Amino acid sequence: MTDNLKHKTLFAIPEPSYSTALATVKPLPVQRKITGNKQVDAYLWVLEVIKTNESAHLDAAEEALKKLKITPKEAQKKYSDYLMKSGVHAFQIAFGTISMDNPQGYIDRAKEQIKEAVKVRASFASYEAALELTEPEKLMLVGELAEIYEPFYYWNEKEQAEGCMYGDRVNETDKLRKATAKGFTEQLPEPHTLSDVIREFLYWDWLYQMRNVAAKELDPGGYGIDERNYIYDREDYLEGRLAVIPAMNRQEAIDVCKWVLSEERFHDRSELTDKIILNLVGECAA
Repeated sequence: MTDNLKHKTLFAIPEPSYSTALATVKPLPVQRKITGNKQVDAYLWVLEVIKTNESAHLDAAEEALKKLKITPKEAQKKYSDYLMKSGVHAFQIAFGTISMDNPQGYIDRAKEQIKEAVKVRASFASYEAALELTEPEKLMLVGELAEIYEPFYYWNEKEQAEGCMYGDRVNETDKLRKATAKGFTEQLPEPHTLSDVIREFLYWDWLYQMRNVAAKELDPGGYGIDERNYIYDREDYLEGRLAVIPAMNRQEAIDVCKWVLSEERFHDRSELTDKIILNLVGECAA
C-alpha cells in the first residue's frame, strides 16, 4: 500500500509564495473620555493601541506605558469601580477587566498575532483570500452538501421563531447531516495510508489556524472564524480510518502512535484511542 497521490496533492500545505508587505498601516484608535480619570483613560487607550496588532504602533505603546503615572493594577481597580457605579453586572466587569493589569500579556499576544499574520499573507496574499474556499472545500460543498451546511438549514418553523434549537433536536440534525455527507467519501480522494490520514488532519489544522488569524485581522474585536461543521464531519470520518488502515511499516506505526497520543482531540476518548493503537500494533480489536 502506498500514499494516494491525488490525496497527497490535494492536501499539501502550500509553500509561502506571496509578499508579506502591507500597503497601509492600521490607524490609531480614537482617544476617548471614558471614566473621566485621565490616567485610566490613557491606560485604556494604550491597551486599545496594542490590540490593533500593528507593529508600527507597538514600540510607541510600550513607551507610553512607561510614562503613565498610574500602575496597571490601579487602572484595573479604578476602571472596575467605574463600571460598578455605572450599573454593569459583576460578571461582565470581571470578564471585561480580566488580565487588564498585565499589559505585557497584551503586548505578547499582539506580537504573536503579527507574526502569524505574516504567515497568512505569505500563503494567501490577503486575509480575505484566506477565508475563501480551498480546493478540497470546493469539492466537498456542492449541491445538497452545500445546502445542509448552511446556517438554519434544519430549523423548523418553531425554532426559527424562537431563534434557537434545543437538546435532542441538535443531536438529531447532526446525525442527519453526517448521514447525508458520509464523510465526503464520494467527493474527496480516499486516504490509502495512515500517513495520508495524518496529512489531511494537518492540512485542516493549518487552514483553521490561518483563518483564525485572518479573521482576527479583519475583525480585531471578533472571536475568530465561524463554525466549520463540514470539516468536523470529515475529521470524524478520518478518525475512524486511523483504526482500520494498516500501517505500512513499523516506523509509520510508531510515528502515528506518537501523533495520536499528542493530539488533544483524542484525550478522554479511550475507546477510539484503544482501537487506533490496537490497529497500529496489528491486533484484532473484537
